[in-house]
Amino acid sequence: MSRKSKFMNEIKINEVKSDAHKMFANYGHDCTLDDISDNYDWNYAPGFSLLKKIQRWFVRLRVVSESSKLYTHHLRSFGAISAERRRQLKYHPYTIHPFSTGRIVWAIIMMVIILYQLTVTPFLFLLFDFKKENFAYSGILNAFRLYFDTLLLFNIPVNCLTGYYDEPMQKVVLDVKLISIHYLKTNFLLDLVSSFPTYYDIFIHMSISSKASLLWFTIFRFLLVIQFSRYSRMVANHFNINHFTYMTTMVIFYTVIFWHVMCCVVVFIRNHILLHADLSKPLFSTKIVPNSAQAITDNRVWVMYFGALHHKSLLLYNSGYGKAEPVSELEIVLIYCVWYGSSLFCIYILAMIMEINTGKTSSAHKYDSMERQLKEYMRHKQLPAPMRTRILTYYEFKFQKRYFRESEILATISEQLRQEMNMHACKKLVENVIFFRNLPLNLLVRIISCLRIEVFLVNDVIIRANTPGASMYFISTGTVAIYTKSGKEVCHLEDGAHFGEIALLIKDTFRIASVIAVEVSEIYRLDQKDFVKAINPYPDLLANIQHIAEERMEVSSMLDEYNRREIASKRFNLLNQ
Repeated sequence: MSRKSKFMNEIKINEVKSDAHKMFANYGHDCTLDDISDNYDWNYAPGFSLLKKIQRWFVRLRVVSESSKLYTHHLRSFGAISAERRRQLKYHPYTIHPFSTGRIVWAIIMMVIILYQLTVTPFLFLLFDFKKENFAYSGILNAFRLYFDTLLLFNIPVNCLTGYYDEPMQKVVLDVKLISIHYLKTNFLLDLVSSFPTYYDIFIHMSISSKASLLWFTIFRFLLVIQFSRYSRMVANHFNINHFTYMTTMVIFYTVIFWHVMCCVVVFIRNHILLHADLSKPLFSTKIVPNSAQAITDNRVWVMYFGALHHKSLLLYNSGYGKAEPVSELEIVLIYCVWYGSSLFCIYILAMIMEINTGKTSSAHKYDSMERQLKEYMRHKQLPAPMRTRILTYYEFKFQKRYFRESEILATISEQLRQEMNMHACKKLVENVIFFRNLPLNLLVRIISCLRIEVFLVNDVIIRANTPGASMYFISTGTVAIYTKSGKEVCHLEDGAHFGEIALLIKDTFRIASVIAVEVSEIYRLDQKDFVKAINPYPDLLANIQHIAEERMEVSSMLDEYNRREIASKRFNLLNQ
């Protein structure tokens, strides 16, 4: 191997080590292992050229991010995230994961674009007759309009390449064919109608009546508010924005956008459709309409806008017609529709406000209330900041931002339903843990009914070496580190692994290794007394477990002996120097 290749390999190894140490340092665990990094981006695009770095950057954007642990129910550990990354890059390398950083970035971009559309598009209706004299039809805004319309259309193929979470199957679907079928059944038509461009007058000459007809199709652009709600919820979950703040912001946003859009659109409908006026002339009934010798200024435009906002708000508030009374039956129908529509919108907003204020109709509200009480309790007890953080982390992991009382729920259902719920809750555990494979169903049900769930925070000691043990542990989600008696870190165990089985086989035995949580972990505990009752009728299975336990004891003893010799050798060398 050449000197250059050796140097490049050393750089690669150092990068892997630094990434691994940084990753677990963020969790609070000081790791001493070398081969713990999930080097998925390097394996996909190895090399140090600029092109390879860009490729790895795009890979990191479209695979699942570590922050997804905060707002997903099925990717709650680094092991699960690593397995999901490998699955995506192996079978679906060109799709976008719904819990990736790139998806969140694109959601933020779409929120900005939609906010621009919902803000500027209503002015096209209000100032339709003055397209040459005001900012709404200026060259700069036309350029922005074309650019943003292109991004809106580009959002459709992006959605066709973005996976989705299948709630019944409890997995992320990344197959392009299945994604496209799901998208066609759900949001495709809405996205297409709300994103379809209607500004053809920028490229070709059109009559005033044709341009007015195009504005009718532009009304569908206001359906983008549904997309905005979808993306805003996604961003709120990612950035851990509490439910009260999110709902309050959305109430204000809906109210402002509704009044802004309705006031501008009603002006257009009343003047250009219902009055059947000559579309070749300005038709606003206000006295600030410019004559042929005086162009309208931006200040006059804003005066007209606030005037329309005042007069049309009378319609929205069901207070009257404003200055312009209805002159046709069709206009009266329009006024009734506006009245009923605005009344329904007010009822919807009041319902959202009542939900925010009561705090009793949502588990998210209950969790926020419980979190506030917990913070007040910790302040009253004057707990230190690190302990407060650990307690809040525990509650967040256990309840996932939704409060519930498990004991009361289980007490109201039958024994059969409880067993079915336990089997479903432990479905992934049964699939991942080799210990549970090929077990008789009756034994599996009995063992699962004996499991006790526990949550361990970072650096919590699950098992301490040289202490008596009477339980075996199964990792549902999370990562733990294994240490020998002498304190050397030997390996990590992730989702589906098990440890401590020696305590089930040998009574009053002492632990041969220490186990410490590397990240927040959900672990099931099986006590020895429950295990003995369940497995007595199955001697073959007992022999298999004894064989696994003997192998682990032998490996652990060898590692511990090797570590002792290495330490003794270092001390001897130091004494002889």
